[in-house]
Amino acid sequence: MRYVVVDSTEFTFPDRLDYPSASTEIELDTPRSTYATFQILLDGLCVDHVKPNWLPEAIYHDPALLEQAQLGFPRAGGVTVVTDLPFSTEWYSLVPVTVEQNYGLAPADIKPPHFPIRTAPYRIYDCLRPFDGSLDVGVGDGREMDTKIGGIFGAIAIPADAIPGSYTASVKITAGAESVTIPLSLTVYKATVPPETLTVIQGYGQNFVSHYHNVSYGSDEFYTLDDAYVKLLRRMHQNMAYTGGVKVTEVGKNQYEFDFSAMEQDMRRKLSQGIKYFNGPSVGWRQSWHSSTILVNNTLPAMSYEGYCYLVQYLPALHDMLSRNGWLDIFMMGIADEPNAENCTEWRALAGLVHKIVPDIKLIDAMSYGNIHGALDVWVPLNMEYDKHQAEIETLRQQGDEIWHYVCCGPRSEDYINRFLDYPLLSTRYLHWGNYCFNLTGYLHWATNSYQPGQDPFRQNCPSHTNTDSTITLPPGDTHLFYPGEHGPWLSARGEAQRQGAEECEMLKCLAKTDKHAADAICRTVFRSFCDVEYDVAIFRAARKQLLSALSDR
Repeated sequence: MRYVVVDSTEFTFPDRLDYPSASTEIELDTPRSTYATFQILLDGLCVDHVKPNWLPEAIYHDPALLEQAQLGFPRAGGVTVVTDLPFSTEWYSLVPVTVEQNYGLAPADIKPPHFPIRTAPYRIYDCLRPFDGSLDVGVGDGREMDTKIGGIFGAIAIPADAIPGSYTASVKITAGAESVTIPLSLTVYKATVPPETLTVIQGYGQNFVSHYHNVSYGSDEFYTLDDAYVKLLRRMHQNMAYTGGVKVTEVGKNQYEFDFSAMEQDMRRKLSQGIKYFNGPSVGWRQSWHSSTILVNNTLPAMSYEGYCYLVQYLPALHDMLSRNGWLDIFMMGIADEPNAENCTEWRALAGLVHKIVPDIKLIDAMSYGNIHGALDVWVPLNMEYDKHQAEIETLRQQGDEIWHYVCCGPRSEDYINRFLDYPLLSTRYLHWGNYCFNLTGYLHWATNSYQPGQDPFRQNCPSHTNTDSTITLPPGDTHLFYPGEHGPWLSARGEAQRQGAEECEMLKCLAKTDKHAADAICRTVFRSFCDVEYDVAIFRAARKQLLSALSDR
């Protein structure tokens, strides 16, 4: 049985053992109050096929997917992992998932080895399944391969009170009659990951939890799963969540009553789970990508008299609920997601009307650069749009506004970083380095588990997506950072990369308080703009080590 250690900054694959960071030893540098992570690939495993009974219900209505599912996942059983580290370690089996196409990359944007990292179709180790004595092997659809590669992901929990210094240990892996012993050296720095200051929100759908795990919404089983999903969000340092559930009843002509009890219950529950901030339902929504009209309450044109009557009742009622609970300072809401050239004038007018009715509720929206200046309190431009219009967007900060950034199905061109499955894993990690570099105080993405109708995220990562009157194919991995596992949510390599990027952002900010020149210099070594980053793992590791040393020497 052969093995190779791979740095957790790299994606790994079930058909390869050659990587730039490949080594026969585990060497880690880490601050305190975090997880130190690494990957081990093993070749020559004995394979059994395991038929899954936990795949999405939609698969069983698709003959082609059902045929694949019946073949089962190849797994190697009887695997043990032991270590003599003085810290607890979480072990995961690397699960291969399919990238079926490099959708959205135009010929001009195909720049190997980074865009894409591989030409589709291929299988990639992104999913992290809690280790149960078995490893997922090969392509994962029941076909045999010449290689029998499985992977282990290790996450060593380094407590805040860990004693700084060098630790020497080993990891012994046994599979059947064979075993390997891997040397491990761990340097724990005095530096500690600081408390969160960055605001992070990503879409989390409870309806997907109910559907993909086949549990009734509101049941004890559902809430157990919900707790597990939110725990993973918090692991990535997400501290803001979407909330909703307002019941609207029309009681007369242009007369409405509002029931906020479901929203209040949702917010209280999320607060108990560690969420600190909330993004409420958008005031309106586009009628069409090609129309100037924005609708409120689903059907009323926002600029109509009927729309006005609705708003002057809904917004004060919402304000009263928030004020009564002491939540005004932790709540913000959108006007209408992603305004464009067709509806920007009406969008801007609606923002002014909302500010007039409830001036102390903050307004936030994801947006591209356009004629919408002065309308929001928190601006969330696409990272490419910020890069290209930085001077103009920064004038908004001069008026006291906050600036964040976001990615979604774009950008998908010009080397801009994103969290796609066919981009380098460092591309995901650098998203929060961008927060530090440009003092962007928040980050947004629409999806952590937003699987599309009929999508099996283990086998399909470029699904079709409909938004109002537009249907597109999404780039690989855009819909999720979590996988619906056998007994709960499963992590991803990208989610772990984002967690570490958020922690590095906080460490850079901490260092900048006493030595901004040093923090900026370290950042510029690997991150200069959203389309100019360093993908050499050795250079990144050296910069990170320099950050840890600088923080530890303060």
